[in-house]
Amino acid sequence: MSLANSESYSRFTRYKLHHFAFWISFFSFWYFFYNEKLSPGSAFANAFVTVSVQGLVVYFNMYFLFNKLFKQKLYLSYVISLILSISLASLIWALALNSASIMTNHVALDIWTLQFFAGGFASISFTLGITMSLKMVRQWYERERVTENLERINMETELKYLKMQINPHFLFNSLNSLYALTLQKSDKAPELVLKLSEILRYVLYDGSEKWVALDKEINYLRSYLDLEKIRNGDRLKFIFNVNGNPGSKQIAPMLFLTFLENSFKHGISQKADGGYVEIDMEIFDDHLNFSIRNSKPKEKEKRLNGKSGGIGLENIKKRLALLYPDKHTLHMTDDGEQYIVKLILRF
Repeated sequence: MSLANSESYSRFTRYKLHHFAFWISFFSFWYFFYNEKLSPGSAFANAFVTVSVQGLVVYFNMYFLFNKLFKQKLYLSYVISLILSISLASLIWALALNSASIMTNHVALDIWTLQFFAGGFASISFTLGITMSLKMVRQWYERERVTENLERINMETELKYLKMQINPHFLFNSLNSLYALTLQKSDKAPELVLKLSEILRYVLYDGSEKWVALDKEINYLRSYLDLEKIRNGDRLKFIFNVNGNPGSKQIAPMLFLTFLENSFKHGISQKADGGYVEIDMEIFDDHLNFSIRNSKPKEKEKRLNGKSGGIGLENIKKRLALLYPDKHTLHMTDDGEQYIVKLILRF
């Protein structure tokens, strides 16, 4: 349900306008029903009597009998009380219709017959059935609305929590790179600080949004690669191909960062040389194909230097499940020599 529809519904029900609309429609039905046999004045009087009597029974049942007996699981007491209420209302309705007929047409009705009473009993029962059905449908709708709002709040809360994990995780890895360069007294350290500040600006301002322009996310990935080039120099090979036009497409921010981080942290950063990271992004009208492959260290190097795992992959899987339910496909493969990630996102 959209926010505008939700607000309109709340305003409509807050002032009981749905009750007003129902009884206006109900009155119109009875007026045209009586108007086929009676004069307009008599039809109006009979319709008014009918709506008044049946309305009293409906609200007596809805706000007293249903709450005091049915909700307390006193079902037999509820049925007996309801039958007695309908019977009494049928009698009152018959007397009121008779009085209205005498006042408008100066003719008394033959109300003391089983047929007349049974007709009134059936009519009131039918009205009760309609109103209780509408009440049940409204309660079901309210429960669905509450459940939907709770799910939305829970999803937003979890997404905020996951984003809080992303930023420190990224900053921790980047500061590790800076620390390594400062230990080496590298001239690249100032350039890395500058590049890191550009990346953090994106993280702080655009990364806090739910959606960002796809071209901004692409530029962010290029900046991250530039940072890694500063750190690793010529010993590693980087390729980033983008095919297609990002146009005005929107995407969740920092969605590809985890895969890129892992390709460096658990892959090529542990190779002495000859490592590579290849990224391909294909943009179509209704979907996007993203793939990243990176070389892996030899088993000996991996045992000495490497660590696997971390919060990153679990984090991105949860974000994809929340942001792109049934609109993404993720495959990760390890053939021993390289690690490959393929992600399809449908807009």
